[in-house]
Amino acid sequence: MEEAAFYKETEDEIWIRAEGHITAAFCPELKSRAFARIDGDRPPTAIRMDLSSCEYMDSTFLGLIVGMNKRLVHKNGHKVRLHQPGQACLSLLKTIGVLALLDITRDPARFEGSFERIGPGPRATAEFLLDAHEHLSNLSEENRERFSTLTTVLQKSIDQELETGEKGGD
Repeated sequence: MEEAAFYKETEDEIWIRAEGHITAAFCPELKSRAFARIDGDRPPTAIRMDLSSCEYMDSTFLGLIVGMNKRLVHKNGHKVRLHQPGQACLSLLKTIGVLALLDITRDPARFEGSFERIGPGPRATAEFLLDAHEHLSNLSEENRERFSTLTTVLQKSIDQELETGEKGGD
C-alpha cells in the first residue's frame, strides 16, 4: 500500500487519516497544521486519527502523535483518539509506551466530506526530528535509552548548524 496522509478540519475537530507506512515525510506539514489550529482562536475539541489502513508508523510519526496529544490535553483536557489501529500499529504504540496516553477505539472513523491529501514535504529538520523523539524519550527510561544515540546525533547536528550558520537538510 502506498504511503499517504490526509487531513481535514471541521468546526470542532481535526481528522487525520494515515495509510500504508507513515514516516517523517508527512510529519512537518501535519504538525504545522494541527498545532496552528490547536493554538489558534478556535482550538479543536478533538483530534481523531483513522489508522484503519495504516500498516506501520515510524518513530517520528509516533512522536508527533504524542506531541499533538500533549498539546491537546493541555488545551482542553481531551486525548487524541485513534480509530481502528491494526495489530502492527498497536504493537508499536505498546512498545513505545503510548497506549495509556491516547484514546484508542475499534469504532470506525465516521466523518462527512472529503480529506485533503498531504504530500511529502521538505525533509524534516534536525530540530523537528529531535522534538518528536524527545516526546518519546520523555515517556520512559527505556525510550530514553532506545533513542539516545539518535537524539545525541541530532543535537550535535543542530549545534554544528548553529556554529557554522548553515542549515542541514535532515
